[in-house]
Amino acid sequence: MRDNKVQELHAFQKRFAFLTVSLAAPAVIMLLVVGYSNIAAGLALGGTVALLNFWSHGKTLSQAFNYTQFKAKAYVFLNYLVRYLLYFLTLAATLQRSELHFMGAVAGLLLPRLVILIFYTFKSSELKAAIKSNQE
Repeated sequence: MRDNKVQELHAFQKRFAFLTVSLAAPAVIMLLVVGYSNIAAGLALGGTVALLNFWSHGKTLSQAFNYTQFKAKAYVFLNYLVRYLLYFLTLAATLQRSELHFMGAVAGLLLPRLVILIFYTFKSSELKAAIKSNQE
């Protein structure tokens, strides 16, 4: 049972990473074409860090199954702090370097949330509509 859930998680992560890159790549290319290379660099950096954090989150959750409840909570919390430290370092780097745009990095860090909003929120609303129509 546990291995099946981990495999589902890995499949979801691959699909999610593909959707995130599919959303970010055209935006980065368009920004480079029109001459906003610092915004494109910030978006690419933020998107890369966001994907790494998402991958790390999935790895943390799948690894937590191997621990007792107390150790799992500590492990998840520690990894949570590390992920937010990575967010902080990314944003601090954009404030230090003129080649990286701060708001571009923020947009990149928010890309996974945008993917969830676009691709997964609408799917759940479609599912709710289908369930409601079957009940009537």
